[in-house]
Amino acid sequence: MKRSLRTQMLVQYVVIVIICMLVIPTGISKLLDRQFRLFASDRLRDDQQEAVRVLEEIYSSSGGNWNKEMLTEFRGDILRWPMVHAVLYDPDGILIAEFSRSMRHGAMRGPGSGKDSNEIPGFMRPIAPELVMNDFSVSSGGKVVGKVRFHCLPFRESREGMFLKKFNSHMVYAIAFMLVVAVIISFVMADVISRPILNVSKRASLISRGKYRVQDDLRSDITELQLLIDSINRLGFGLEEQEELRKRLMSDIAHELRNPLTIIKSHLEAFEDGVWEPTKERVKLTVDEIDRLSRMISEIEKLTSIENAGKGLVLESVNLSKEIERVAMTFDPLFRAKSVELKREIEKDVMLAADGDKIRQAVENLLSNALRYTDSGGRTTIYLEKAGGDVHIKVRDTGIGISDRDLPYIFERFYRTDKSRARSSGGLGIGLAITKAVVEAHGGSVTAESREGEGSIFIIRLPLA
Repeated sequence: MKRSLRTQMLVQYVVIVIICMLVIPTGISKLLDRQFRLFASDRLRDDQQEAVRVLEEIYSSSGGNWNKEMLTEFRGDILRWPMVHAVLYDPDGILIAEFSRSMRHGAMRGPGSGKDSNEIPGFMRPIAPELVMNDFSVSSGGKVVGKVRFHCLPFRESREGMFLKKFNSHMVYAIAFMLVVAVIISFVMADVISRPILNVSKRASLISRGKYRVQDDLRSDITELQLLIDSINRLGFGLEEQEELRKRLMSDIAHELRNPLTIIKSHLEAFEDGVWEPTKERVKLTVDEIDRLSRMISEIEKLTSIENAGKGLVLESVNLSKEIERVAMTFDPLFRAKSVELKREIEKDVMLAADGDKIRQAVENLLSNALRYTDSGGRTTIYLEKAGGDVHIKVRDTGIGISDRDLPYIFERFYRTDKSRARSSGGLGIGLAITKAVVEAHGGSVTAESREGEGSIFIIRLPLA
């Protein structure tokens, strides 16, 4: 059975609280009971030994005899709570004296309440509870001169026991009160934590329906929840940007395909109607448009290269210096044809474990991009150098540069900074996306720095390890 997050958290909080409320107070009660019993037992033993010493002093002060008159004067004065009765016998077991103190709360019956054959003479028989008896010897000069039997209340009827009983009863009420408070706090906490998550869930649902921007400003004091909210917001903005890029791509593709198809159709209709003679020049013009259309379709097919760019790497020991030099030599004729200077600053014999074909593809995309957006008379420089534990490949140009508005998105697929220039050059805006996928598949990164009108620099960082 599915339950809401709030209900789940509330149940868990309450279960935790109940377990704590049962375990902790029970442990405290057991500990107090044990400590109080030890304390009461030790104190009772000390008091009984003190009473025995008093009796020994009485025997010694009476010249080695039991002075019953002196013993009668003490009555219950030598007894301390919870001792309620004591009986003194001589070594032969003959009763010498009794000492009594009344029990509280009517726990003892008085002399007129009836007799029992087991009653101690002159002693009020207990109704409840049963008394605890302890025997001690009375000595004088190293000789046993008597025995005293103490009758004491059990621990539960002692002052310590009564205190512990009241403490436990008050603890029960306190636990009940704390449970109510804890349930209320648990409900509030569950609501505080679950509400932002529920709002984020609603936000994600709106994003799935295409509503990428929502005006409400979600906030949370919990760091992890705020990170989740920020991630969902970034997801919405990213999907919105991708949607805009997709629409822009569809528009560009439709425009690019429409132009050559319109030209081809008009030429063929003119040939068919006899308006034009199918001369060699006009047929070549038609074929050129078909070639242009084929190149556009080839560019569209390259879109799958983005997903496959980081897959199936074939790692080998690559002399990166030679590979970069080879790429530069391949582009030399293209740069000369456009009157753009291509310079090299390549460190020699830089070895790297990499997929050489994929790395060449990434560098070719950067050089092609630099050539496309650098006007005649400009300059492009390609660098290769070691920097700490990385290898840096840099491509710097003196081209038109990239605006601050476009710079964060240039590695996104289908993104083109200048639609008119892109159309004239035939690009779809996937070269930098492929470069990024290749570099990240090798555990590296690619960044760009640029100023509009001053040129750009692209930096590939690849780990040597």
